[in-house]
Amino acid sequence: MVYRWREWRVEVFAIVFAAGAALTLASSSYATSRDRTASNAVVADAETLITDAGKSNPVDTKKIHLAMDKLHEALRIDPQNDAAYVDLGFCYGVLRDANDATDMYMKATQLNPSGANFIELADIYLRVGDAEDALLAANAGLAKDPSNARLYNAQGMALNDLQRFGEAAEAWETALRLNPNFPAAKANLQALNGGTTGRGSITKHPAQN
Repeated sequence: MVYRWREWRVEVFAIVFAAGAALTLASSSYATSRDRTASNAVVADAETLITDAGKSNPVDTKKIHLAMDKLHEALRIDPQNDAAYVDLGFCYGVLRDANDATDMYMKATQLNPSGANFIELADIYLRVGDAEDALLAANAGLAKDPSNARLYNAQGMALNDLQRFGEAAEAWETALRLNPNFPAAKANLQALNGGTTGRGSITKHPAQN
């Protein structure tokens, strides 16, 4: 019964992203290159605010909210701009709003099922302690981008949290074969093997305290 439940979840996960990808193809023709260029410019302004907010200790949440306003503006210009959703997910994460952060990363992945976006989705699932969905996200990303070392690192972290230690080691070893100088995968593998304590990261942005 447990196996059938997990198999059903994998199928639903795949269907959701397939549907999102189909929707993207159908709607992308309505967004002009001018819209995307203008939207990306606003996203860049928002990312500057996010970077500035992170220089304060504690994080300057006023600048985070200003950045979010700009990201919503970017989405009004081009609702298909997945980069805006990724950055909104990060902002919600900084504000400790895990549910909205997950929703934003999920939306970004539906709009653009890229390896980079699946890494972001896997990361937020790991942060909220949902290792099963983190593994599903990493696996879905690897189906799209099978040579992505960061996705293998994310896969290893999810497997480790599920106490599937042998598989986690294999994932990190694969990440290091693809990128021998990948510090996060090295740290994770060393920790698993009883070396240094601590854990590597898969995040795109610096973690906020």
